[in-house]
Amino acid sequence: MGPKPSAPFQGQFVKNQMLALKKRQALSYFYMSWHNDSLLNRLLKYPVLFLQFFWSYILSFKSFDVIHVHFFYPTIWLALMYKYLRKPSVKIVVTCHGSDIYHYQPFGALYRWCCGAVDQWIFTSQKLQTKAYTSKPNAIVLSAGIAQIYADAVQISRADKDIDLLYVGALDKNKGMDRLIALLPDLTDKQICVIGAGPYQTQFEQLTQNYPNLQLEAGQSAEQLKTFYQRSKCFLSLSRNESFGLVMTEAMACYTPVIATLTDGSAEQLGADSFWVIDQTDEQVLQQQLRQKIQQLLSLSDSDYTALQQQGRQYAKDCLVDDVAAKIQTLYQALTPEQR
Repeated sequence: MGPKPSAPFQGQFVKNQMLALKKRQALSYFYMSWHNDSLLNRLLKYPVLFLQFFWSYILSFKSFDVIHVHFFYPTIWLALMYKYLRKPSVKIVVTCHGSDIYHYQPFGALYRWCCGAVDQWIFTSQKLQTKAYTSKPNAIVLSAGIAQIYADAVQISRADKDIDLLYVGALDKNKGMDRLIALLPDLTDKQICVIGAGPYQTQFEQLTQNYPNLQLEAGQSAEQLKTFYQRSKCFLSLSRNESFGLVMTEAMACYTPVIATLTDGSAEQLGADSFWVIDQTDEQVLQQQLRQKIQQLLSLSDSDYTALQQQGRQYAKDCLVDDVAAKIQTLYQALTPEQR
């Protein structure tokens, strides 16, 4: 998926990975460029995508040795079309992001058949890999990578941060926006910043009238987000399902501790048994735990808070996109040794 007017930064992390790879080797980039919220687009976006791919790559004289598919299904059919109509020897690499696995269980016959054509799997978390339909050994767990600009983030003391709680991402139910709204009456003494767009946007716009401590911002660039992360004492991730959640990594790269609901992503990044990861089994208990954890994190001693900042940064620095691109290039070379 490429960006669209209502989600101008959609697909940005894939583009960042592509740009980092492009510094290392020649490649072409194909994505859903005709993308908006109209009914016509929802009906025709995949047929148009396949026609664009067929015209640009199947009918092209240029040959490719590797096709890297981001988001397995149904995008994999583009790679299969190239393999069976254009170049049978092409190697197929797939990065699974979450809903391309979660939303297709139990896996149908066509989905399972497509899995057999993949030469190299990349999963964004260990738990996501366990839920995939593949038993092949050629699979690795690798972060999608955060923008290199976060390497330059500076550590700011909690006393110098002016935002208590920060959320960045889609404003929808899966991301837990109903949970955040339910918390607002108990957080009137906290400065809260919400950055993003989605179905809950209008509701948040109305809530800013009732809660002067609530700040709503549109999608931001990585440079702008870095500033918001650094200004924030705590980052909240309230997702119901999350295969990884790069915004958590971005926050930690900027020395901002994270409180998160238990998902594949938070378990991968913070640890399933982390004090700051909250079970989702009971929604009422979840709300109580969220209030308690927020208060505890914001009341930590300066030394404990600083240690939490350093712990998060230590993890996140290994997820910078240049490092991720180097590992992916190594995978490409292993698949096509004759092209080195």
